[in-house]
Amino acid sequence: MSFPTLSPGSDLRVNSDGSLQSRMDTFPKCSVCHQEFTLKGPVPYLLPCLHAVCEKCVTSAAGGVISCSTCQREVNLTDTSLQKDAVRQKEIFYLTVKQRPTELLCTYEDDGNQAVCWCQECEEFLCQYSQNMHSSVKLFRNHAVHKFGDITHKNLENETNCSIHERYPLDLFDKNCDMCICCQCRRGEHGDHEVDYLDEAAERVTQRIEQHGKDLSALLSRQQTHLQSIRQETQLINRTQDTLRKTIEHTFRSLRSHLDQREKELLIDLESQTRETKATLHAFETSREEHHARCTDISGYIRKCLLYASKSVLLQLENTVEGMTRTCLETASPETHDVPEAVFNTNGLSKLKSDMSGFGNITTLKEDSEGGTPEDKQTQTDDDYLADLEQKHEMMLAEKDQTCQVALETINRLQTSLIGFQTEGCVHLLKKRVVDRRMVLNCLHLKYDKDRVNLAEVHINTEGDLVNIGSGTRPAGERRLKKYWGTCSTAPIPRAGCLQYWEMKSRVSVDETLRVYTLILEVGVCREEQRDVCPWLGGSPGSYSMTVSHCPTHGGICRRTRKEGKYVLCLPDTLPNTAGTSHTLHYGVVYDDARKKIVFIDVKENKVISTVDNVDSSQPLWPMFGVYNEPGLTVSMTLVVGSDINMTEEKKAMIVKALSRWWQ
Repeated sequence: MSFPTLSPGSDLRVNSDGSLQSRMDTFPKCSVCHQEFTLKGPVPYLLPCLHAVCEKCVTSAAGGVISCSTCQREVNLTDTSLQKDAVRQKEIFYLTVKQRPTELLCTYEDDGNQAVCWCQECEEFLCQYSQNMHSSVKLFRNHAVHKFGDITHKNLENETNCSIHERYPLDLFDKNCDMCICCQCRRGEHGDHEVDYLDEAAERVTQRIEQHGKDLSALLSRQQTHLQSIRQETQLINRTQDTLRKTIEHTFRSLRSHLDQREKELLIDLESQTRETKATLHAFETSREEHHARCTDISGYIRKCLLYASKSVLLQLENTVEGMTRTCLETASPETHDVPEAVFNTNGLSKLKSDMSGFGNITTLKEDSEGGTPEDKQTQTDDDYLADLEQKHEMMLAEKDQTCQVALETINRLQTSLIGFQTEGCVHLLKKRVVDRRMVLNCLHLKYDKDRVNLAEVHINTEGDLVNIGSGTRPAGERRLKKYWGTCSTAPIPRAGCLQYWEMKSRVSVDETLRVYTLILEVGVCREEQRDVCPWLGGSPGSYSMTVSHCPTHGGICRRTRKEGKYVLCLPDTLPNTAGTSHTLHYGVVYDDARKKIVFIDVKENKVISTVDNVDSSQPLWPMFGVYNEPGLTVSMTLVVGSDINMTEEKKAMIVKALSRWWQ
């Protein structure tokens, strides 16, 4: 069926961002370029997934492969022949007639007048004048002419004649050839084929397709019920979460209240016990000072006697001096005093810490039904449950009288060390039983900055990987990188006073032997103004990076570390330079802002690649990621961040060892 010409201008409106958009949004669109189909535009073709693609995208498909953006299925045009989508063609025609009739012009005489009706047999749009002329011709007098308001989906049906026997309609269906034929074709080369009437064959197909529609409707109904059930479960989970959050907050407020009360009690008890001891010691001190004063006076008088007294006077004073001396010696107080010393008994502190770390349990009803702690089962009201918790912990605190204060101080130190700490990713303590902010490792939740990717050389694919192939589409943007072959993170590294960590997993395929100086990938950090100075960070001041590249020194592929544009270290034999091989490289980066230190590690080999000291962090540092578009090389880099990082004890020990001289 041929279609009429549209008027030159369509009814468009301006969006808030200044772009133009069609007045109607009900027209089908191409699943590749997302352009709306029009009568005069590219013809729609039907994909195997039943989505439509325009003729323009079919003819310009890169590599002969079309990727449907609606369902993500790919179609190889060398193996699949696409047919025109007759269903959507009629849909476009019908929607245009019903919703945009003012765009339709008369095609009978091509006089440019506004069309008002449609001749089904002639497949022509007619203006009022052409309609009168058309009806006056005897040959066309019995044609079905429909006004736009009277056109239905059935009006679009039009019997077509055989392309070979033009006077005969296609009223038969050849099952062997899977095609429509006329009665003359039946007498010819289709004579020995299994043939059925077209109406009957179409009716059977209609019934089967209707059954498919019913089956899908039933499936959609079940899916809708399932989705509704999931939404209800989500709402229930949200309500349960809110309830449990309030319960947890109430419980720990109560615990903190008890700890505060116990602290006050212990301080009062300490004051009471030490008051009597200090009074006794004060009495001892006063008595000793008085006795010391008497002895000092007598000793002074004895020295004067020896200095000034005559012999006769000495004889007279002997008995008196002897008596006073004896009195001082006999009344001397002991040199030591048995005074009880107050101590703070911390026995059971480890047990209390263990009890506190294991206190509370978030379980599901399923877990409870399969066997849980009777005390944790939800068989009580909230008030009774909280009351029981408070009573149990009052007993626990009473048994741990002399350890609660130390436990509270330990908890407070741990909490203080983490105040202001970014917890978006995942937090790990590198050394057990060491409450030190320098022992805290934060696995950052980094993201590629898609708005800064250098699309001329690389792009981010649908899986979120950074790939060393330029993008076919390059949207403009002042912020986009133009020199660096990669991208940066969406934000600089936070300066939280603790260790920051992230990982990259890269898949490298060597399609042909790499030549000297070929760059493969790069990870590192740099200052903001150095992010787009050149294709790689290695030569830039204010940058610290580790590059995997072909090394002229060792004649192979090496890992080369650079600091502020200067060479630091080269580790050879990173991977073989052999055509047709593929490898997975997994690296991690540790940033220690407190000690101005960066560590590059090989996660697969579980060893430190290089440690860079004296990092200039006077300005914020941005993580950078580069993959290089070199001949014979395919590279894709995936970020491994946050809780996706597998932080093993072995990996922790490796990081601690790399930074150990700072912690000794």
